[in-house]
Amino acid sequence: MSEEIARRFREILEAREFLIVGKKVARVDALDAILGKPLYTADLVSGKTLYVKAVRSKIPHGYIRKIDTSQAASRQGVVKVLTHRDIPGVNDGGSLISDRPLLAFEKVRHVGEAVALVVGESLEAAEEAAEHVEIDYDPLPVVTNPRDAMKPDAPRIQDRDNVVTHFKIRKGDVEKGFKESDVVIERTYRTQFITGLPLETEIAYSFLEDGGRITCIVSTQNLYDVYNKVVKILGVPSEKLRVIQAATGGGFGPKSDETPIDVAAYACLATYFTGKPALAAFSRSEAMTVQCKRHPFEITNMVGARNDGKLLAWRSTLIEDTGAYISKGHLVIGRATFHCTGPYEVPNVWADGYCVLTNNTMAGSTRGFGAPQAHFAAESVLNELAEELGLSPLEIREINMLRPGSLTATSQKIEDDGLLKCYQRAVEESEWEKRVREIQEFNKTNKVLKKGIGIAMLYHGNTLGPEGDDFATVVTYVERDGKVVVQTGLTEYGTGALTSLAIVTAETLGLPLSMVKLERPDTAAVPNAGPTVASRTTVIGGQAALDAALKIRAMVAQVAAKMLSSNPADLEFRDGLVKANGRAVTWNEVVNQCFEENISLRVVGYYMAPPTKWDPETGQGAPYNQYTYGALVAEVTVDTETGMVKVDRLTAAYDVGRAINPLGLVAVYEGGSIMGQGYALMEKIVHDDGVVINPNLHTYIIPTASDAPEEIRSIIVEVKGSMGVFGAKAMGEIPVVLPAASIAAAVANATGIYIRELPLTPQRVLEELHKSRQ
Repeated sequence: MSEEIARRFREILEAREFLIVGKKVARVDALDAILGKPLYTADLVSGKTLYVKAVRSKIPHGYIRKIDTSQAASRQGVVKVLTHRDIPGVNDGGSLISDRPLLAFEKVRHVGEAVALVVGESLEAAEEAAEHVEIDYDPLPVVTNPRDAMKPDAPRIQDRDNVVTHFKIRKGDVEKGFKESDVVIERTYRTQFITGLPLETEIAYSFLEDGGRITCIVSTQNLYDVYNKVVKILGVPSEKLRVIQAATGGGFGPKSDETPIDVAAYACLATYFTGKPALAAFSRSEAMTVQCKRHPFEITNMVGARNDGKLLAWRSTLIEDTGAYISKGHLVIGRATFHCTGPYEVPNVWADGYCVLTNNTMAGSTRGFGAPQAHFAAESVLNELAEELGLSPLEIREINMLRPGSLTATSQKIEDDGLLKCYQRAVEESEWEKRVREIQEFNKTNKVLKKGIGIAMLYHGNTLGPEGDDFATVVTYVERDGKVVVQTGLTEYGTGALTSLAIVTAETLGLPLSMVKLERPDTAAVPNAGPTVASRTTVIGGQAALDAALKIRAMVAQVAAKMLSSNPADLEFRDGLVKANGRAVTWNEVVNQCFEENISLRVVGYYMAPPTKWDPETGQGAPYNQYTYGALVAEVTVDTETGMVKVDRLTAAYDVGRAINPLGLVAVYEGGSIMGQGYALMEKIVHDDGVVINPNLHTYIIPTASDAPEEIRSIIVEVKGSMGVFGAKAMGEIPVVLPAASIAAAVANATGIYIRELPLTPQRVLEELHKSRQ
């Protein structure tokens, strides 16, 4: 009966106008944030605690001949020094692939790799003692260029080939396509290492509970990744560890990857051996050196088209530097390869994507997950092709963009017109034609300052796709006072996505949003909900929240129907009331009656996305269940004497499927746009023979408020998706994907020069201008 009621309620929800979904509401945690109430990990440290400091490799590659901890261990204030020999369980810090030891043994593979841990009574004691851990190395040849690492005689980084993954797309007959093309061009584009740079560095605090369970409070996106790995490292039964996510000061990728596992393991090991509370936290330079970064790519695109602009053939070679360990590199290269042709229909595609090990520090998850690199190369080569053909950037896109019925590079059929609508809105709202005329007039009369306008478009496979099991769980229960509590292993780290789960719950139960509370993730309270990555919280987590809310609604309806002498399926839930036959009872009255009848209003909601299907030998199939689309117009001013690029305006149109929380979406648009601007213009982690030489905020430059565009126009396009809750599409990562491509296009429009390597720093812009004048 309950399932039938739930089905009926789902039909009612889909048929009626939404009460809260799509309305402008504040985040459920907004007031607390304004009042400074959230408690971060460091805020929860109480009493006397131990401090853990990692001893890290200072060379990029070498055998470990000897580790001598005697001097460090004898220093005052030092409680214990740990090496790999002391790890009670499995010495494994890898999140998906067990290729990275928590503490190095036999060999180090990058600068910053942890070799030992010093546990001290104070941070100062631990830091000073760490300098006295003596490690003798037998240095090995270093390889930091992935092209060099791919050579047969290159030094092996691990006990395997340096090429970790070879991703392929084979569609049609690419050689025939090039032969039939009137114009063929080939260009190579390069992108750089950047760090996600969450404001709060990696941190974990552990202590021993009565009964011998270790509790670890940690700053992380992926609660169960940390839990599952630390259980193995400690070698303890799973019930002997509890992991709680504290308020988390930013994520952007690093907090979803392997360094949160590291700090949690460091702290828990100290507590395991001493029985005392322990704190492990990265310094800023430590975090910027070892946390996972955005992969640098070298992408060569060869494209062929007829004189009328129709694309006929596309060949891509993508080489990704994943550093010394794989992390998520084998998945990032897949997403980049799937999207290598951009949102355009090409009948003949041949693509090879390689994930390559080097002695650089590790790359991994960073917002966008391979898409910013792929779209920068795809959009840039399309603009260069358009110029060869005498077409405008708009004309070549109108000819080739994916429309309903189009086939992607993997031959997946496009079902909706989200991309076309985004393109039309972006062009219209940016007043493209008018701006082009104004820019031409401006540039005629200004010798130093030059203005330009550029457009870039995207399609982005939603959620994990082939990257893992796409499931989520949500625990929902009703308290005696009628408040509805939502708890999940999905995490809030600044995005506001969990507010969407509260909105879905309130919408389904007909309650004001203030009646729904979110609880922090805790492995002792909630089952695994999968990772909080890939923009999947609203889309997948929202479905789990809907499932839970429908179950609660069905249980409440059984009782309310008796109170109102009605059929459960005929009830209306709205404004805190349950109505039928012209009568109504309040939500609280029904909840109270449920408690009187000993009906437990606690459920687990669950959702598993449909499996994706594609052939790894050809890359053909449907790697993602649905796609988000977008178009971004950038307007810039370039100072041709200093090389400075100023972003004047961004017009961003994204197809969000269904806007669950429009205010939250605007924040995501703006934050992502500015993060993408940093990637385009200024951010770069610099390695020198494997050594990170700018792990600080003095020489690693990020955008500030003064760098933000004068205006970001945020346009919400809604073309209902097939998978997400109420038709929602993924949005968390999307706005960071296109700024590099659209800003580079605008710089090219302003200067007449296509700069094929990021970031577009003043030095690089000047160098390219000087080259063009020679």
